[in-house]
This record gives sequence, structure tokens and C-alpha cells, in this order.
Amino acid sequence: MDCTLGWWERVSDLSRVLETHQAVVEDAYVREGSPRYRSYAISTLRGGVGKSTLAFNLAYELAGKRQLLVADLCAQCNMTEALMPEAAPKVDIVKALQPVLLGPAFGRAPSVLSYKVEKYCDAFRGQKDCRLIAGSAEMFAFPSTLYQQLQIANAQNRPAVVNSLLESLKSVLDAEASKVGAKGILMDTSPFYAGGTHLAWCAADAVIIPVRVDEHSLDSLELTLDLLSNQVRDFQVWNQRAGGRATPRVAAIVMTMVGSKSTLRSTPDRASRMYIERAIDIAVKYPQLFDVVDPVEAIVVTDDFVSSGRISGAKSIPVACLKVGQFHTVEGRRLQVNRSVTRYQRELAYLASVI
Repeated sequence: MDCTLGWWERVSDLSRVLETHQAVVEDAYVREGSPRYRSYAISTLRGGVGKSTLAFNLAYELAGKRQLLVADLCAQCNMTEALMPEAAPKVDIVKALQPVLLGPAFGRAPSVLSYKVEKYCDAFRGQKDCRLIAGSAEMFAFPSTLYQQLQIANAQNRPAVVNSLLESLKSVLDAEASKVGAKGILMDTSPFYAGGTHLAWCAADAVIIPVRVDEHSLDSLELTLDLLSNQVRDFQVWNQRAGGRATPRVAAIVMTMVGSKSTLRSTPDRASRMYIERAIDIAVKYPQLFDVVDPVEAIVVTDDFVSSGRISGAKSIPVACLKVGQFHTVEGRRLQVNRSVTRYQRELAYLASVI
């Protein structure tokens, strides 16, 4: 009896997600209201899920709503390359964090920390002011620096110092946002928990979790939600050592690279529907992480952007700015924007309205 009820509930949840997606694709449905949080971290513990493409396009969507500060915390620096193509930033996130974490012997934080995106990425000229704190390849070594300091402070039983270290990124971002007048903050993180991602979770009011429709991504989703909530896992252990810290909410779980049978109707294929259903099953086990009564409301479906996604990333053109029929040369190949880009644009607009 209970098993039967659970099965019908899952079917109903999946139907609701698919019906909403259909309304998004066919009717350009979006939710009412402004972004619910001031700061977001786009975070997943697996590479290759479309996070960088999502982060770049979501930055554009959010910059249409309010002044935005973007921070690149990934050592691969994909966000920096997308927002500042062909530029070589002299100031980056590591130069800002080192004096905060290690003291004045490592210099002072740069007086000018962020770059005005519209100077480097033409598409952002029509948006509200968007600033970028550039990423750095030195973030690969950053975790060891951070955890050395945390271990010393914890060994000395100094929770206030532990808390200050965990808030180092937040203090940098808050100061820069105040200086440039940013009303929102968006962080792009690496597919690893340690270091920059850990600090991003401490700095964020909410996280956005991209989940590709495959087995490893579902494992990553469960690991991420468990890390955020489990009192004996690293994130919560350090929160306790800091005297007790708030946990960011989950603003959205974004199913990426979902297959579709039609360019007119949103009909995810059978395999995609199975993975969406399993993501729902995982999400509902962690209701305390969501600010909505029903975690199913936080599930967002996005398609495999195919050539449009490649064009967007390679040319630093947000999907919202791509025009049907346009040709672009990417890595020696001439690609055309097809009609399905309209569907992608609506999906991204809906995601921006959900968070």
C-alpha cells in the first residue's frame, strides 16, 4: 500500500515538472518576482555537466534584473574567459583572498578588484552594471592554504577565528559589492568541494546545482545535498567549529543536457524522464535545504544546447542574444543557430525567475 502510494506520488511529481517545462517552452512561462536571494553559488561536484555555459548565461539573465557582481572561483577560469574574452586580468580572486587569509605580510587587497564586463563582452552593454572578479589558476593550490589556517585556529580553540576564515570570501565580496553598487552576487565554483567551493557555500545565501542526466551526476547531486546538511560531514563540522553557521538554501536543481523529441513541444526522451524522476527522489529526501514547501518546485529542466551552447561559450554570446539563422565559426566549423534556440532562451529566462 505504502509502496503504491509512493510510486503514484513520484509519477505525479514528474508530471508536474514536465507540465511546467512544457508551459515554459510553448508559452514562455516565467514566475513572478525578483531574485529571492542576494548571493548565489553555482555548484556541482562533477565536471562536464554544462556548468560553465549555465553560469555564463545566468550571469546575463541576472544582470538584466539588477546590478551584479560575478566571482570566478574555479581554477579553470572558464567564467573569466567568457566574460573577458582575450583579456589578461592583472587582479584576481587569489590576490584578494591572500591578505585576508594570511595577513598583511602577503600585501594588501587590491584597491580595484573587479572589472566592468561590458568593456570586454559586448552583449552586456544593454544590461545593468555587471562586474567580474577574475579567476586564477592558483586556486588549484588554494585548499591547502585555507585548511592549514583553519586547522591552526581550531587547534587553538578559537571559533571566532575559524568563522572569520570561513567568511573571508564573503567579506571580500561584500566589500566589493558595496564599492561598485552591486545588488546581487553570483559565484561560479569548481567541481571540487575543497577550498574556493567551501568558501562559496559559506558566502552564498543559496546554491544552484546543475545535474546532467547521467548516473554520475545523480551521485554528485546526492553527495552535494548530503555535504550541505550532514552534521558529521566536513562542511557542517567546520560550521560547528566556527560556533554555528547558517547553511545556504538550494534555490534550484537544474537538469542539464535533457534530450527532446521535438523542437515545438518539450518532450524529454524516456531516459531523460527517468533521470529527472530520480533527481526528484533525491531532492525530496532533503526538504530542510529548500525554502519552498515542496522541493519539486525547485527542479528546472534545460535542454542539450548543442550548437547554440557551443557558439555561446566560444563566442561569449549569451544564448538570449543568439538570432535564429545566424552563422558563427567555431574551431574552424561554421555553425548555424537553429530554431531550437528559442526554447533554450525560454528555459534560461524561467530559471532566472525561479531563483
